[in-house]
Amino acid sequence: MAPFSLFAMFAMTSFRMHSVYRSNTVILAFGSFLKLFVLMSVWQGLFRGNDAINGITYGDMMLFVLINLLVGMLTYSRIGSTIGDKVVSGSISTDLIRPVSFKSYMIADQWGENLFRFLFSAVPACAIYFVFMSIPAIAADPLRILLFVISVTCGIVIIYHIHYILGLTSFWTGNAYYIDWFMKAFYELFAGTFVPLWFYPQWLLHIGTFLPFRLVTFEPIAILAGKTDTAGAIGIIALQGVWILFLLLAEKWLWSRAQHKIFVQGG
Repeated sequence: MAPFSLFAMFAMTSFRMHSVYRSNTVILAFGSFLKLFVLMSVWQGLFRGNDAINGITYGDMMLFVLINLLVGMLTYSRIGSTIGDKVVSGSISTDLIRPVSFKSYMIADQWGENLFRFLFSAVPACAIYFVFMSIPAIAADPLRILLFVISVTCGIVIIYHIHYILGLTSFWTGNAYYIDWFMKAFYELFAGTFVPLWFYPQWLLHIGTFLPFRLVTFEPIAILAGKTDTAGAIGIIALQGVWILFLLLAEKWLWSRAQHKIFVQGG
């Protein structure tokens, strides 16, 4: 990885680039607020006449929706499709001569964009709901909050590396269209971001346990919401660590092969 100063510089450059157009900032914030309004209206209708569904109350769902929006802005990634586009256009040759590793540059660029989205899109929308709506407060358990922060950090690392690995495969396929399709098809189904895994049928939930997607946002939120006890939270973080190790090894192997591919194609 690159020295932190270089990483921070690229991240801040990305942050400033996305903050140039104020109209985009307003549109992002309005979009987040509208998304919250629609989701909360849908869940309010589903819970009407029910105190709880599968042990989950309407208040639990409201917290999940709000926290999911905040966490989702930090775990958002377009790294895979960006790498694919660079490979197809040939502009990746410029990125490879930067004074920072290609992987570090891609992650820093994404982190800067996500930080902007988090501060100017998700936070304002959620703040409005917390102030004007009846949203249950989260119990201020320091240990739970600490485990949540650790788990979210691991989730960010996992999703960034999944995208990065998918992006590297474009060196062999020569296109990038399948990357967004793959992530939308598998991530949205097994991550539990739109419909929490609490409401999944057992057979689909069982399949999801073998995939890393639920570890990105759903499990960290479940820890913060108190739906996972301390022992379970530690187990989740340990599992995240195993997946991170696996993804790092896979990424290093693919990158070594991709560099050979670049050399062959470039002569």
